[in-house]
Amino acid sequence: MRIFLISVLALSFCASAFAQSDYQEMLDAARAFDQAAAEKGTKPAYLAFLADDSTIFRPGAVNGKEFWNSRKDSAAERLVRNINYTDIAANGLLGYTTGGWQLFPDGKKQPATKFGQYVTVWEKRNGKFFATLDIIVNHDPMPMSDSNSIKPTDGVKDMNDRGWSPADASMNFLRDSMTNEELSGAYKKFAADDVRLLRDREPPIIGKKRVVDETKHYKSVAFPRKVALFQSADMAYTWNPCKFENSDEGFEEGNCLHIWKLRDKKWWIVLGVFAPTVNEMKPQLKTKYKGKNPKQ
Repeated sequence: MRIFLISVLALSFCASAFAQSDYQEMLDAARAFDQAAAEKGTKPAYLAFLADDSTIFRPGAVNGKEFWNSRKDSAAERLVRNINYTDIAANGLLGYTTGGWQLFPDGKKQPATKFGQYVTVWEKRNGKFFATLDIIVNHDPMPMSDSNSIKPTDGVKDMNDRGWSPADASMNFLRDSMTNEELSGAYKKFAADDVRLLRDREPPIIGKKRVVDETKHYKSVAFPRKVALFQSADMAYTWNPCKFENSDEGFEEGNCLHIWKLRDKKWWIVLGVFAPTVNEMKPQLKTKYKGKNPKQ
């Protein structure tokens, strides 16, 4: 029994050590991308670090490599990104980075003209990390976070030897967002305490209570026809087209991304993104009179 226990502890230590090494490799790849985008230009950076089958949103889902190969960008364009949060799966094969970005269309000699937040999903393939998904939201100028302060998520890593899938959790989340509980009720049920939510025109919304509060009055109006899911050990991501009825503003549709983590035998949302593409205002009611107009 003692020998067996020592073997289990040794295997656990090795898995943790490999994951930590992979985490550093992923972080190095993300920082190399950021450096290339800031120094060599946006297009060269994306072409160098995107996987051949990568997905970006412009505004719908398109192949990242094909998009940037066909785009004629200004050679002076520079993208500055700062990582402020990141995590990796227990097996070290899937992870993500998120933070702020600023776009300098004419190089850094001129002020930035666009600002926002991003999420990049990284996968390790053939011993090297590639960006397989990249999504952004826009907001007004705000201070960039310090990239040197980032740390991997604390907590126990789960190799998910039981093979638990996040499919049921993700489908139930989508269904719950269509009920009377609305989107806030779905997040209340599935969001982790440290969840982060990114959406247009706002800085990151951090913490379950804030996310639940900020998503009140949003209700999904249709189950998505397409849902993409990718899982590795205790981490997964899902993305799908989404459309919400906002009781304050009308209808909003766009792209939704969720990062899931397996914690204490349950899949939780640790990061959500809503990148809108269309904002349809509610039609104004017009009163029609039959016969003569009423007297003023």
